[in-house]
Amino acid sequence: MIGSFGEEVGWRGYMLTRLIDARVPRPVLVSGLVWGAWHLPLMVAGVYYAGPFLLLSILLFMVTVTSFGYVMAYLRLTSGSIWPAVLLHASWNAITQNVFDLFTKGESALLWTGESGVFVALALLAVAFMVTRKQWTIIRTLPGKGERPVQEPRSL
Repeated sequence: MIGSFGEEVGWRGYMLTRLIDARVPRPVLVSGLVWGAWHLPLMVAGVYYAGPFLLLSILLFMVTVTSFGYVMAYLRLTSGSIWPAVLLHASWNAITQNVFDLFTKGESALLWTGESGVFVALALLAVAFMVTRKQWTIIRTLPGKGERPVQEPRSL
């Protein structure tokens, strides 16, 4: 939970909202790519989850994390709080890394499952597609003005 809290404060609490405020094109996509790239040195060094083919694992991991970033951004922006994203992120880490990866056996198991697996990347890509089809009403908290819903353009 602590690691997920730290990441979500940085990625969705700070960076994503700053990208939106700066009117960066496709801020959710950009934040997802940055989030994924932040993990890549650990994958290359062999200390983060990767399957038997490093370059394929990197590609699949980037698809997974960027797609998951859309789900997390949706939770963060439509709730006005980082807590839904923190809880989802912590649950994801606990279940994917500490349950599924430990119980998945075989030489090529991480090629198919886990954060750099084919099945997970495809499933999250489908979920991200569904999330992006919805109209997002973003909750913004303004100093001295409280919360107010803001309709953002579909370029998120």
